[in-house]
Amino acid sequence: MIKLVNATGAEKILPETIIFRSVSLNLNVPIQQLVGMDGGVKTGKTTIVPRQFSLEGRIYYPDKERIKDEFDSLLSFLMASPIEVYRLEQHDRFLLAHPQGAPHSWIDLGKELELSIPMIALDPYWHGPQTTVEVASAQVVEAGGNAPVAPYIRTTSSAGGLTLTNATTGDELVVTGTGIIEVDNTEFTCLINGNNRLDAVNAEWLLTGFSLLPGANAITTSAPIELVFRPRWY
Repeated sequence: MIKLVNATGAEKILPETIIFRSVSLNLNVPIQQLVGMDGGVKTGKTTIVPRQFSLEGRIYYPDKERIKDEFDSLLSFLMASPIEVYRLEQHDRFLLAHPQGAPHSWIDLGKELELSIPMIALDPYWHGPQTTVEVASAQVVEAGGNAPVAPYIRTTSSAGGLTLTNATTGDELVVTGTGIIEVDNTEFTCLINGNNRLDAVNAEWLLTGFSLLPGANAITTSAPIELVFRPRWY
């Protein structure tokens, strides 16, 4: 059965009569058609577009009032989005998605409710459980999944700047300034003692960020840090 977790942390297991309709993986390849010639040329990076899917099926109970109560409860639950959507309740991978409505039809004088919940995952990756890895100086960090991840980085104590490298990817993060340093590689923010200090980060990081590849990553840091991330799958 499908498991949902909403933004408040509440969990809901859907009836087994509701199924997870197919989830596509669509790529956007930017191209420019050649004038007067066959074909075209690639003009940018291939990206994954937001994933769209739907949860579809029926809610059925002999008691009509219970159907109404279940439906009311589900609608209230879905309003606290985004929703973690697990294909099965025992799975540990989820899509983080926003409901786009809940079209429904009452069947057989209200004895069944036919339901469709279209959803969109703006972040197109499947995500696993959160992982925190401490790195004191140099070590190999293993990342699961099959797609790169952008970790949240924070020093474990006040540091006089930070130089962090991933020899596996060639990424380097350099932060000047003293204090507790926090770098978000998804939102591209840098905090020093809670203050926004994007000016303190090296220009190369602003262009490429800092990522971990699936498998082994050779990490070196000038100050003890924590890497916080979720493994990702395409």
